This record gives sequence, C-alpha cells and structure tokens, in this order.
Amino acid sequence: MRLDAARSMRRDPCRMTAGRIVPVLALLLAGSSLTGCVAAAIPVMASGVMAKRTVDSRNAPAAAPATGQAPELVDVKPSLPAAGGGAILQPNWTEDFMAVALFAAESMDNGLSVLPDPGAREGEALVLPCEGQPPAILVDLDPGDIAFQPGDALPVPASGLGPALATARMKGIAVLWTSVLDESRAGEIRQVLTATGLDPAGSDTLLLTRDPAETKTARRNAVSGDWCIKAIVGDRRGDFDDLMDYLRNPQAPSPFDPLIGNGWFELPPPLAYAA
Repeated sequence: MRLDAARSMRRDPCRMTAGRIVPVLALLLAGSSLTGCVAAAIPVMASGVMAKRTVDSRNAPAAAPATGQAPELVDVKPSLPAAGGGAILQPNWTEDFMAVALFAAESMDNGLSVLPDPGAREGEALVLPCEGQPPAILVDLDPGDIAFQPGDALPVPASGLGPALATARMKGIAVLWTSVLDESRAGEIRQVLTATGLDPAGSDTLLLTRDPAETKTARRNAVSGDWCIKAIVGDRRGDFDDLMDYLRNPQAPSPFDPLIGNGWFELPPPLAYAA
C-alpha cells in the first residue's frame, strides 16, 4: 500500500490526499527534489492532521487536571540575547527541567507516548499508544551531533536536572538515558551519572547502541513495548527522531512541530565539561 502511494506521488504528487501523505512521510523527509505541491503538503499536514490529533490527546479526560481543562503547552525554550547588544536573559534551567517532569506526570494516564507512529493515517493517533507500559522520560546524553565522552574529568550536571529527575522518580516515572555510544561503555556512563547525582542509586536504564548500524532512534523504538515514553529531552531536534535530520529545510514546518515543547523538550546537554 505504501509502495502504491509512492508510485502515485511520482505520477502526480499534487493529487495525493492527506490520508495517503502520512504513510510516505519518510519518503517526503528524505527526498532531495520534492515538487512544490508536495513540499507544501508537509506544513498543511503539520497544521491540520498532526495538530488535530495532539489537541485531541491533550483533551483526554485522564490527562486533564482537576479543573477539567486540558494541560497547557509547556514552553521551556531558553531566553535569547536582548536585541541591540543588551544584557542576556539567563534561562532558569531548574524550572525548565522541573516542567518536563511535571508534564510527564500529568500525561501519565492519557494512553499515548511521544514517539511518532510512521504508519499512522489521517484520523488516527500520530504517536504510538501505550498499552500498560510503565511511564518514562528519555534524556539524550550526546552534546550536539557528537557522542558523549565520559573521560577522566567529572562533567558538571545541568542546574536543576538532578532534583527534577528525583521528582519524576517519586511520581513513578522511570528515567532512561540514551547515547550513540555502544553498550561496552555502559559502566563508564553509569559511574558518571552516579557521581554527578543524576542517578545516585544507579538504577536508571541505559539505551546504548548494540551495533554500529543501530541509531538512537532505532534503539529507542526497540524498547517502545517496554516503556511508555512520555517526554524526551535533547539539545537538538535530531535527538527526538532521526527523521528530523533529513528535513531539507530544518527551519520549515514539519508534522512533528506540535510535539516541540509538548513532549519533545529542547534543552542544553545534561552534562557538560568545564572549559
């Protein structure tokens, strides 16, 4: 069925319906010569199909607070330098990391993860459902597009991250750590997490690659049946799903935009080495 959709797109891409765009999302994202009408379909889908479903998800009764209203979007993007060379407004990472933990806690019972479902169609959930799996927050360790390096020196944890993760654990939310490093480095990573107070009990789960061909997204998807991932913390959009790295224009609208700040939280690396 997806192959037929792709052939139809090549014959006359402007005739594709919204219901057939979603299954070939990967083709659209990875394509190097999209026609104007197909490229225009991506922001349309983002503002229509994806936004509609995420609004429906937030309005789920189990996820709503006691007031009966859906929880608001959480904006945790850092403050930017003031125009004209003025003073820089320092972001409050303590509050931002806590907002991630509280967001995950408030959405524990809505039956949805924040992992995209590549096979979803219009009118269906565009994120993978949770079927009784325990809730979890996924934190990406890699700074930018390079691998995290445990090293000999002890890195400095992001301010407020330790208490926020402790709050999440107390609310019954597991913490998962991911990196492009392979499983042979698990001992080194666990030592760093314990020494920095981010995982003082050494009980968190590490999602490290099992072979050179495995991506972080593939590793994460492999455990989607074991955990209901309610929030992802990364410092670049490719940390949330590697399809984001294949967008022709990273600044253009995408079907995943409604998840930014609403399950996908773009924050600084959790650990950084002093200069």
